[in-house]
Amino acid sequence: MSYQESYDLIQKAINVEPVDRVPVVYMGVAFAPRYMGMSIAEFCEDPEAALQVQLDAMDRLDEVAGGLDGANLAGGGKISVALTAIWLSHIDVPGRELPEDSLWQVREEEVMTVDDYDTIVEQGWGAFFMSYLPRVIDMAEFGQSMGWSAANQQRIQRLYREHEYVVVCDAGINVNVPFEPLCGGRSMSQFFLDLYRIPDKVEAAMDVILEETLASIAAYEGEHGIGGTWLGGWRAASALLAPKLWDRFVWPYYLELVDALVAQDIVPVLHWDQDWTRDLGRLKELPAKKCILNPDGMTDLRTFKELVGDHMAVMGDVPATLFAAGTPDDIHAYVRDLVRDVGPTGLILCPGCDAPINTKPENMEAFVEAAHEYGTLV
Repeated sequence: MSYQESYDLIQKAINVEPVDRVPVVYMGVAFAPRYMGMSIAEFCEDPEAALQVQLDAMDRLDEVAGGLDGANLAGGGKISVALTAIWLSHIDVPGRELPEDSLWQVREEEVMTVDDYDTIVEQGWGAFFMSYLPRVIDMAEFGQSMGWSAANQQRIQRLYREHEYVVVCDAGINVNVPFEPLCGGRSMSQFFLDLYRIPDKVEAAMDVILEETLASIAAYEGEHGIGGTWLGGWRAASALLAPKLWDRFVWPYYLELVDALVAQDIVPVLHWDQDWTRDLGRLKELPAKKCILNPDGMTDLRTFKELVGDHMAVMGDVPATLFAAGTPDDIHAYVRDLVRDVGPTGLILCPGCDAPINTKPENMEAFVEAAHEYGTLV
């Protein structure tokens, strides 16, 4: 299939328009090196290797399983640096703190202090962020990694296009709700206590982060294709927070950030891990056919379809557990039912969150095969 054909399919899915085939995209950060025989330590240390190995894995799936339309995210760069920036946490890296072929790990510990909330309000988010980073990462490594990513962003997109792959999240801007970095820096247990003990202090810091993030979105002038960007949610999930807290510290920030992204012709990809079923109806408050829900297999997509209908596309959501512990027949059955119950319009088939490191190769291949078997409509 050509790049343009895949692009048109994905664009129709986002617009919730009829398609003759449900598009299928790749997502398997740690699966790619394992599939291609590369150590996870090399993957984490060499940004160029991380770029090439995902393309190699996708090309191999093309050959043996029938073809991919693209990827949720492009490969490349250092995963440990990216995760540090999201969660303000130290990442244990294979080949350093961990065995060479194990998975990287977020170190869950309290690094950010209560006083840091005041510092954010007084100094601003950007200034605090750069002063905080040395607590959790070597700044030389951070600078080198960010420099590599900035220098290679256009080349990465060009490489994917040369391989006939559409990258859904190709907008050159990173956006996060304030909840996530604060929760990572404080640690989950301490941050959740903060929401009860010092809610006004937390909210004041969140509002500063929001305003600076909105300003960066307004200043964005990058070129892109699909124009997606992750607006993630992990610890902010509905299943983890009481409604009163979620309504105050989570949802208002999504509303403002989504509106700002859409105004810049960027597609918010709600990469929501954990279970968000309780609040799926709130998605009707977002602009119609401008966003993508990208869940991990825990959110009930039948409820999504019932409550949200054709208001928003969904990209997912074959669960990690099925990739790791299921069989090809299990994968086929899940994809078949997903196309029947949630698609075919407004659906982009994709692993839920991320195909895990221990995905059975035959299950990933079965996923691509099943996408073509059940997603082809004419």
